[in-house]
Amino acid sequence: MPHHTRLIAVTAAAVASLLLAGCGGDSKDDAEPMPPEASHPPDTTPAEPVTLDLGAAHEFDAGLTVTAAVVEEFRPNDYASFGEDERHALIEVTVTNGTGAPFSPDTMDAMCSVDRLGAKRTTFDGITTAQPPVVQNGHEATWSEACPIGDGSELIYGLRVGMLGEVFFMGAVNQ
Repeated sequence: MPHHTRLIAVTAAAVASLLLAGCGGDSKDDAEPMPPEASHPPDTTPAEPVTLDLGAAHEFDAGLTVTAAVVEEFRPNDYASFGEDERHALIEVTVTNGTGAPFSPDTMDAMCSVDRLGAKRTTFDGITTAQPPVVQNGHEATWSEACPIGDGSELIYGLRVGMLGEVFFMGAVNQ
């Protein structure tokens, strides 16, 4: 039998067996249940980045709220002998978890820029505070880090929160 003819015969046999299988009983109880319709996967495309003023709050659709604010401008050597005399902004980050599940702050990526130039985020013992390992549902957590601002005039602090999206907090410094 040629290949083309064999393919038609196999296809016809498969269709016939499906049709005959549905004719076996006369009661609705005998019928096989129809499979549920295929559902489309949820849209996993991250939302467009959000831009806010420093100190403002942003709530992601999942119920997680984040805030970033400059709470102080300082020179690390004013506090201790850090060997660092450049001006820094002390940025306080607050997360309020309303997601229904524990949230791990280490899933967030942060960035800092001054006058649109990347700046290295840093910590100083006794000045900045560490982020917690987890924020339980219904709770809030706050921590801080520093960003060198030198003579810059505009600070941008950005947070990418997994697949939830990105938010950029912007504002003037050195005023």
